[in-house]
Amino acid sequence: KTTKLTELPGCLIVDTEQGTIYLEGLKVSVNSLQELQQLAGALSALDAPKYKYIALDVIDSIADCVEASVCAQNQVSMISEIPYGGGYGKVREQMTTILNTFKNLTRHLIVIGHRKKSVIGNEKIEFSSSTLDLTGKLKNTIMAMADAIGYIYRDEKGVLMTSFKPTDEIEAGSRCEHLKGKEVPFEWSNIFID
Repeated sequence: KTTKLTELPGCLIVDTEQGTIYLEGLKVSVNSLQELQQLAGALSALDAPKYKYIALDVIDSIADCVEASVCAQNQVSMISEIPYGGGYGKVREQMTTILNTFKNLTRHLIVIGHRKKSVIGNEKIEFSSSTLDLTGKLKNTIMAMADAIGYIYRDEKGVLMTSFKPTDEIEAGSRCEHLKGKEVPFEWSNIFID
């Protein structure tokens, strides 16, 4: 995923996993929520948006930092210890603020996330689902903000593909007509046509 981001001209990769160390490209490593906020401040201080694309790589790490911050502010060790689910609401609020901040700094915000595979069932019935590795309402909030949600995989011939076709097992889709219900080879020219 990160290697493909380096192939997108004009894309600033905000690296939260130190996955760009050996890659060439526009990149900045952030290791904490404070560093992410400092980066947003520095980018917003520019006269005009400098980067056509900004990629947050990966959103799960940012959510972990926000969750740790909310826990520290509330002097608890786990987000579930905050009464009445209030911690989850604070995490969603801060994550929405972060996404809106970066969205305002570029024409195209790309959010990369790991997937979580859930299997629910017993010996007779099994249901498998692939979705973002985030808590329920946070995942839904982030997905609702997106214009397109693509699932990246390799087909049986080893070709890297992106699916914007939702299934019972995969959460994907697009508001963009050229991507709606499509499965395309992963080339940036197939995704961004402007």
